[in-house]
Amino acid sequence: MRQTFIIIILAFINWTLVYTQNIDIKLYENIPMRDGIKLSANIYSPNSNEKSYPVILIYTPYVNDEAVERGMYFAKEGYIFITLDLRGRGNSEGEYRPFEKDGIDGYDAIQWISQQDWCNGNIGMMGGSYRGMVQWMTLKNKPTALKTIVPTAAVGPGIDFPKFDGIFGNYALQWLNFTGGKSRNNNLFNNGTFWNNKATKKHKMFIPYKDWDLLALNKRNSVFQTWISHPDFDEYWQSFYPTPEDYKSFDLPILTITGYFDADQPGAMTYYEDHMKYGNPTGKTNHYLILGPWSHVGTRKPVTELGGLTFGNDSKLDMKQLHLEWFNWTLKNGKKPEFLKDRVSYYLMNKNKWKYLNEIGNISKDTITYYLSSPDSNSKLLIDPGYLSQKKSSVLDADIIVYDPLDTEEIEGYSGFDYYTAPIPIEEKGRIIYVSNKLDTNTRIVGRFEVGLYLSLNVPDTDIQVSLYVVNELGETKYIGSDMLRLRYREGLNRPKLAVPGEVFFCKFDTPYITALELKRGNRFILTINSMNFSYIQKNYNSGKDVSLESKIDAKTAEITVHHSSEHPSYIKIPVGHKN
Repeated sequence: MRQTFIIIILAFINWTLVYTQNIDIKLYENIPMRDGIKLSANIYSPNSNEKSYPVILIYTPYVNDEAVERGMYFAKEGYIFITLDLRGRGNSEGEYRPFEKDGIDGYDAIQWISQQDWCNGNIGMMGGSYRGMVQWMTLKNKPTALKTIVPTAAVGPGIDFPKFDGIFGNYALQWLNFTGGKSRNNNLFNNGTFWNNKATKKHKMFIPYKDWDLLALNKRNSVFQTWISHPDFDEYWQSFYPTPEDYKSFDLPILTITGYFDADQPGAMTYYEDHMKYGNPTGKTNHYLILGPWSHVGTRKPVTELGGLTFGNDSKLDMKQLHLEWFNWTLKNGKKPEFLKDRVSYYLMNKNKWKYLNEIGNISKDTITYYLSSPDSNSKLLIDPGYLSQKKSSVLDADIIVYDPLDTEEIEGYSGFDYYTAPIPIEEKGRIIYVSNKLDTNTRIVGRFEVGLYLSLNVPDTDIQVSLYVVNELGETKYIGSDMLRLRYREGLNRPKLAVPGEVFFCKFDTPYITALELKRGNRFILTINSMNFSYIQKNYNSGKDVSLESKIDAKTAEITVHHSSEHPSYIKIPVGHKN
């Protein structure tokens, strides 16, 4: 026992020496902004005879202390590593208003850093989630000393946060409380019982979403109110993104990292795909993409098990080492990371291997198209579902979902840890379901699936969700992906258009999540379509008004009719990947 204790102590001492040897730290260094505000930086430097070094910057709303270990690690490897508190956060001056000044402040910080004697003129940025988004915002302002960025799980403002496909979630306010003021409000942020109880009260008492801040925290939150005053993807949200001309000017090396189960994959891929669409040839060639079987957190700390799914050990990339090799290549003229065998790296689940492509557009070679039908079923029960057929229905038919916003009996969510392999309920309120025949061969599903529905409503607007699963011959279910949409945004998040009651219209769900997995012969696909009556999101009362302002008096029961016939062939297209 005593020997074991001594070994542990020695291991700890050795770890401490590795991460602290020959490192200098300067805390709370003031970096001036153009308007006189000073942002607070913690600076980790190698203690050596070199006069200047390349610099790595993390620009964070989560307070500088979060990155001590990374600072030690990169300083030991010959970099000056800087963590910078955003305006109004941590020890930085000013008022924190998410997104609004991040790009300009990022530019000013890069310019100041580049003028210091200890900077050799080569600066890179890294970080995930919000820290990934601010890299794009900074790059949009084109600081000359910024030589590379590594945006991981980058947030897409107005696309995947604080709303998704036009639908706000309760999490928006929860996160604003987490980042409100100078310090991190971890304990209240993580108190699920508190937030769930408040959400249930909002849901059952029909409190308008605009009053979510008053209900939860007894005061108005000015940022929350600003956000909900822009329900469309208007100029407010668009201004945070690079323009086509900006993308055309980018030619520095970029490494985008996201995951199949990353809630911010839509944002991360928006930046990537817009760059591929508008960028110049050099910029596009220098932009690398990694897609792994990871959650949002897993993009920084990969694990081999997630929600009941299991992946190979090679999926668990050493992210610190990968970042180090990337910066050695882009800031020190070292070798390209060996892992990056081509510009696109993606992980094939079930086969548990990394695959490589030159362009993301080549990720799938074809699609399987299934058409919806229910000639002898009402599509309500898993044991009596509608069909997914590769032939269009010759019968004029339709299925109806009824959604009453005044119905407060919520569908009970799955509470297990194996949520991606949870069984599908036999019956679920507000849901219709369709099942395919068995696959007659092993099939690779690689890319995004697309659902096209011909719909009619008796109300001007409502919200629906589509989800795709696969079930094997033993009845084991696996979640593939889902998409939701406020139907007024069927022609674009910036082009709201209310439905004409009784009129059939087409609605396409271009699911934003890329996936990659190999399915066995005998598997079947399951498509579910459901209304959205959940306490954790903004309730649509179906009146067609600004949903944040709606209340009980605006409520209308929606009848959502899904048409499937030769004239209105509702479908799902599933991407098929290359065999080799």
